[in-house]
Amino acid sequence: MLILLFANGYFYFEKEKRLANSLILPQGNSNERKIPPVNNLTYPAFRHPLAPPYPYPYKFLINQKDKCENRNPFLVILVIGESHNVEARHVIRETWGNESNYDVDVVTIFLVGLPKMYQDRIQLLLEEESEAFGDIVQQDFMDTYYNLTLKSLMGMEWVAKFCPTASYVVKIDNDMFLNVDFLVHQLLQPKLPVRTNYFTGYIVRNTGPLRSRAYKWYVPKEIYPNDTYPPYCSGPGYVFSADMAKKIYDISQGIRVIPMEDSFMGICLHKLNILPTKPPPNIFNGHRIDYDRCKFTKLVTVHHYGKNELRMVWTDFWTKKTLGCL
Repeated sequence: MLILLFANGYFYFEKEKRLANSLILPQGNSNERKIPPVNNLTYPAFRHPLAPPYPYPYKFLINQKDKCENRNPFLVILVIGESHNVEARHVIRETWGNESNYDVDVVTIFLVGLPKMYQDRIQLLLEEESEAFGDIVQQDFMDTYYNLTLKSLMGMEWVAKFCPTASYVVKIDNDMFLNVDFLVHQLLQPKLPVRTNYFTGYIVRNTGPLRSRAYKWYVPKEIYPNDTYPPYCSGPGYVFSADMAKKIYDISQGIRVIPMEDSFMGICLHKLNILPTKPPPNIFNGHRIDYDRCKFTKLVTVHHYGKNELRMVWTDFWTKKTLGCL
């Protein structure tokens, strides 16, 4: 079994990343910048140490093969988190990840890799948690920040192979507030035909890879030769039609994987000749907004709400959901 371990994982803030990216872009009117073809991204003879091994036949160590059997989920929620963070998973099961909350069929799945420490102990706890809740999916790569792309591709693979009857998917980090009702009934709208080639979220444009090793998001030319990323949806939370899972998983088999997960999804979309769909303004937030119930009823995602704070906010939000707003 081949496992690539990247040390010194770090937490990434999309706003800071975009700010840093802006320092390396050419001057001029940003609306006039053209994204050159994404060339030379097939696999070289030798893999760069920062490039996760892919397509490597990662194996499902924990799987929920029958989760979507005899059902047609309207929404699959793919939650990105760390293998050891059982508390975050419990809070999500109690709040927006509770499948029984909604009037459409919702499936919640937690995506994890191999524990970085206390491997035997945490792996045993994961298996017990999976047995109890039936919502853990794990493959045999290390659970690090640099392997977030592998984790998201695992989610794409899982939807394509084990939940192909789903209509839509949201990929979301485990420190987010997610308003499933607004997402389902205002943005996706079950009464409308299911979209295809649909991928939306907070769209990031006119950014490029950071070439200085001083940056946390350093990407050398050997991994990504272009100076500009195609448009992509900010990583903390984005939504796509389920048909995109197989398309992205398939196209990724021939593209060099980069450790910047959301940027890589943009590269896949570019290769598929599919542009992200512009959402209604301000409904996806990759940054924190102080809680206001009426304001949050008209949002899909808000960043930096996790564990006990998420539990407290959700209790107020959910118990007062039938109340009007001025």
